[in-house]
Amino acid sequence: MSSLKIQFFYGIFILFITTALIQQCFAAEDSSKALSIGKITVTADKRKENIQEVPSAITALTETNIEDADIENVNDLVKFIPNMFSGSSMQGYGEINFRGISLSQFTGKNPVVIFIDGIAQDHYSNYVVDMTNLERVEVLRGSQGTLYGKNAIGGVINIFSKKPGNDFETKITTQAGGNETYRIKAFANGPIVKDKFFFGLSGNYYQTDGYMKNDHPDGGHFDDEESLSLKSSLRWIPSEKMEVNFHAGMSQRWDGSGVQIAANSGEVEYHAHKNPDDKSEPTSSNTALNIGYEGNNFDFTSISTYSYNEMDAWMDQCYIKDTRPVAICDSDNRIFSQEFRIQSPDKKQGIKWLGGIYYSDDDLEYTDNAMLYDTKAWFGHDVKYNWADNIKENTMAAFGQMTFPLPGRFAFTAGLRYERVNKEMDYRYELTRTDTGAILPEDPFMPGSPTLITYNIDDNWDAFLPKGVLSWTINKDAMIYASVTKGYLAGGFNLCENIKERAKFDEQSSIDYELGAKTSWLDNRLIFNANLFYMDIKDMHVYYAPDPVTYLTSNAGKAHSQGVEVEVKARPVRGLDIIAGFGLVDAEYDKYTNSAGKDCSGKTLVRTPDYTLNLALQYRHSTGFFSRIDMQGYGQNYFDDANTVSQKAYEIYNAKIGYEGSNWDIYLYGKNLFDKEYFSFGRTNAVGLIANVGEPQTFGIIVSRRF
Repeated sequence: MSSLKIQFFYGIFILFITTALIQQCFAAEDSSKALSIGKITVTADKRKENIQEVPSAITALTETNIEDADIENVNDLVKFIPNMFSGSSMQGYGEINFRGISLSQFTGKNPVVIFIDGIAQDHYSNYVVDMTNLERVEVLRGSQGTLYGKNAIGGVINIFSKKPGNDFETKITTQAGGNETYRIKAFANGPIVKDKFFFGLSGNYYQTDGYMKNDHPDGGHFDDEESLSLKSSLRWIPSEKMEVNFHAGMSQRWDGSGVQIAANSGEVEYHAHKNPDDKSEPTSSNTALNIGYEGNNFDFTSISTYSYNEMDAWMDQCYIKDTRPVAICDSDNRIFSQEFRIQSPDKKQGIKWLGGIYYSDDDLEYTDNAMLYDTKAWFGHDVKYNWADNIKENTMAAFGQMTFPLPGRFAFTAGLRYERVNKEMDYRYELTRTDTGAILPEDPFMPGSPTLITYNIDDNWDAFLPKGVLSWTINKDAMIYASVTKGYLAGGFNLCENIKERAKFDEQSSIDYELGAKTSWLDNRLIFNANLFYMDIKDMHVYYAPDPVTYLTSNAGKAHSQGVEVEVKARPVRGLDIIAGFGLVDAEYDKYTNSAGKDCSGKTLVRTPDYTLNLALQYRHSTGFFSRIDMQGYGQNYFDDANTVSQKAYEIYNAKIGYEGSNWDIYLYGKNLFDKEYFSFGRTNAVGLIANVGEPQTFGIIVSRRF
């Protein structure tokens, strides 16, 4: 055992001794209520239920959980979800891998859909979330389609902002840390008209110089980042039966080139030679109108959303290889959706039912999706290969499910979704000289190749997606369930395929089997939930780069993913919480020959750690003392489909200690305490491995004030 791990276990021992001493010094009368972990109410099945009574794998985090763990974004969140792994691409796009299913490159879809107050986010260019002023987060693991308008092949992250009420509340939080890192965030909620009309406002500003040194003569760091997000909400209760909620938000990031390096040596380095003009600047705005009516015989919900997302990126890839081009992206994406849902009232006993219809219109346009080559010394001008495509997608769906109570505390849920997706692409490939914008008469690198290609292609994908769940409530503290669900993701078109007949790739589907148990022990002082899963995957979307300029998606024949997930919460003594999550997965290609002609059958699916582990010990005393130590561990994961390049297993340890007053808090924190060097994410292309360097050891302070 390494000396660093020995230090960690010493740290745990000291924490327990400290806890025992404090417990003696500040002894108070024990009660089962004080030791109980408490119930968490979720709306995973579109009705309010105790999370322990919902027959599916769910992780729920309250506002306090989010703040204790310093969760600020999606990457922070997924560290606490079994078998979930995230990272960002060269242009700052967000990617999630869950149980082996990764981003579908040219549908742009992540396997896990994020809902922010009803607004669906699944495209990699808009995977940005502000975690300020939240009530809770619910993560549903497994394919979801019979309860949600937006279909999800891997899972759902539901993010709920606080609903403002009659009580006025305000909080401001400031943070300062290493690498010139600063954050200030605040929110205010309160009434405009008592009992009728309320408002919520929040904002979050973040800035860091970064930790990746630039070897360019100009110096500095190339992973600097600045971001600003704002949210507002209005809540109107016109009657006892009706509620109207309006959400509006925006975010803007100004990033350098991220933390990527050319990592063919396999060594972690905190420096590289990059162009100081590199940038990745995503912008997003979104609105949602949610109208809810609670009737005597049914509840009705209408959710209307609109979002607009832009990306402006310029990435000089000279750090990969001297002859690499500059990657340019200038795109905008407009998405409108409408969902109507009707369901049985929450309080109604007996059969529970829900049905809905959904429509969305998605328009993604690239002004530039280009590679720019510095050829002025050769030809007197630079040349640009550009795929200025326009992709339109319309989705229509009808969905529903019913839960039937059966004798002996059994229940059966049957669900069905019908989905039809129409996609159309106006394809435009052009090779131009950058000084005049004129299309070149021939390709200087590949004489005889066309320099202008246009075509239009469209197609439809439709599917019926069934779901069945059988659950047995053994007693008030234990339930077991078994489910079978079909997962589905429509196909699409490659953005960089000059030959129309080869542009299309097929849908991806899976049959997902799950067996789970939810239990609580010792008067709810210990919660132990576990599930087994098996996914039979067909036509998985795979991504490859046949040459340094072209990037394509195709389908792997077959794959499977199987494993186990465990979540534990325990409160052995008052104030001390032990929180753990573990995921073990065996995910392999069953039938797949890659673009290089190599048979990858039996190889592990890319960017899929063979295990994920999170563990936290946290102590909170009534006097205000707070301490927390946590760890996230990841098994080996491969960056290429042939399994030749990988990141070995690693663990990251963090700590936090502070004091919580009646209206103010102060904490000191340390991240990556043992300064572990690792690659947090990576992918291969035609010239090798591009990998993200994990954050080194950092320390900082957080101060909050409530009004």
